[in-house]
Amino acid sequence: GTTKLLVRLADGLAVEAVLIPHAHLPRTTLCISSQVGCDQGCRFCATARMGLVRNLTPDEILAQFVIASRVAAQSTRMPPLTNIVFMGMGDAGRNAINVKLAATSLIDGEKFRMARSKITISTVGPS
Repeated sequence: GTTKLLVRLADGLAVEAVLIPHAHLPRTTLCISSQVGCDQGCRFCATARMGLVRNLTPDEILAQFVIASRVAAQSTRMPPLTNIVFMGMGDAGRNAINVKLAATSLIDGEKFRMARSKITISTVGPS
């Protein structure tokens, strides 16, 4: 099943990242947060009840990946981490600059070497 990670930030706030192993294929997807809270107001989302606290920095976004990568690698039951979705806490579109900087680092061959085709950035869009 899924593994939810609570990532504590330097200012004491926290965000969630979720490792989602595929049920039948040898891959795991990481759901990454881009904001603490959210101001979109989606009725189905618990994060919306927090309101927007602040945007995450590129380093805070990448920290979720580093932590989740270690957890996945140490697990004997979890397939390799192969995919990333920016669908965690917050709306990636409302933090587009920092999300783009983090995604650029994730696909950088000198850094994290993720395949561009394995990263999905989702946004609610304008409201």
